[in-house]
Amino acid sequence: MTSAMPAEPALGPVPAPNAQPAMARGLPVGIATQLGFSIGMIGDRIFRDAPALLLLIYMTNYLAIPPAMAGLAIFVPKLLIMFVDPLVGSFSDRLNTRWGRRRPLMLIGAVLASAAIVMFFHVPRFDTPVVQSLYMSAMVFLGFTGYSLYSVPYLVMASEIAHGDEERRKIMAWRVVFMAIGLSVSAFAGGFVQAIGGGIAGYSVMAWVYGGICLVTMLTTVFATGGIPIAEGATAAMSIRAQWRLLARSQRYLRLLLVGFLQKLAEGVGYGSFAYFCLYVVEQPLSGIGLVVLAATIGQVAAQPFWLRASRRWSPTTLYTVGVIGWCANLLLWLAMKGQSEWWLIPLGLQGGVAAGGFLMVTLSMLSNTMAADAAETGENHEGVFSGIWCAAEKLGFALGALVVGVMISLFGFVESANGAAKAQPPRAILGIAITYCGVNLLLYCLSIVAMRRFARHAGRIGA
Repeated sequence: MTSAMPAEPALGPVPAPNAQPAMARGLPVGIATQLGFSIGMIGDRIFRDAPALLLLIYMTNYLAIPPAMAGLAIFVPKLLIMFVDPLVGSFSDRLNTRWGRRRPLMLIGAVLASAAIVMFFHVPRFDTPVVQSLYMSAMVFLGFTGYSLYSVPYLVMASEIAHGDEERRKIMAWRVVFMAIGLSVSAFAGGFVQAIGGGIAGYSVMAWVYGGICLVTMLTTVFATGGIPIAEGATAAMSIRAQWRLLARSQRYLRLLLVGFLQKLAEGVGYGSFAYFCLYVVEQPLSGIGLVVLAATIGQVAAQPFWLRASRRWSPTTLYTVGVIGWCANLLLWLAMKGQSEWWLIPLGLQGGVAAGGFLMVTLSMLSNTMAADAAETGENHEGVFSGIWCAAEKLGFALGALVVGVMISLFGFVESANGAAKAQPPRAILGIAITYCGVNLLLYCLSIVAMRRFARHAGRIGA
């Protein structure tokens, strides 16, 4: 099905005929700089994904925190971060230093986020689960504050450095590639813990190693972007009230924001329940997570040229729908993996990676284009504000996903434990884990298709 709908937004923005450029554009960004800019996605994904995969099960199986309480301990600080992200975006819009607007905040954030990975898995022993969960909440808030300082400016830089439609798609494709690599590294965290002996000591070593990778890759992007020509004209800082007014008039952005939120909520549910699903439902070791995600990474990277070519012929809605349907099929195929050889996870991962590469590329491209179109139409640079709100919604979705998992498995009778001691779970708890990972996930992704179609119907023609 090719793109023949006149109101369907394509993957490249077209400025209003009389609009002035929102920022000065220099020479095209070279391949080395594109790679340097995109490699930071490895650290970005490590911070986001490794704790998302392991922190909840670490809290329930090693710190003896009840699942619902553990989910709440993650959800509350991430909810508070929603108010930090827009402030970071607005502040980065008006920041004016010899390092630029975005990079100083990214530098501070890279250090804080990397240190937080270590602190997540080095938890002092307290007398009660309540105090344990309060401590974890404080660490999550500190870590995700650092992540906001890095990720919000990093997201907005993507639209600032690109020169036209084709270059924007290439940059987004490279970001998806390194995003997949970061996800693959994160997915091996559980297998890494097992490989070095498991237990609290295994989590400790893993945290130091992964924190180091996170720091190196994030700092690489900070320094690699030093020579990219980006407009340095500062814009006035916006209050929270002004940001709400901006959102109220940006209906196109709000509709896309709903797509992203539903997608991240589904991801949060998937990440929070995946380790439980592997161990208790399909009886695959944690090392299997790394294997399947490595295969997914290969599929995601290999499929990018196809998705790029398809984006020139198909509408974004068609691309997104095909990708999501492929991912939903992957969720259902997982139910057939109980007791199967780990080698069956390779084709399963490849298929899931191909599907995810499509809808992720569409989402990132449409976000960048929507922000660029707004700047072209208004003559004002609000990209930092939009990016901050986007990151806040993403973190809220991820945090709410962890809470949903904690509440769901608690309702179905999951039994927590201390020091990794294995406890047999009742059949009802295992059923609850399966419903959470497969059923809730599938429902949310299908709702995101509806939201994407609504965005497409009302977006107007922001691309050709």
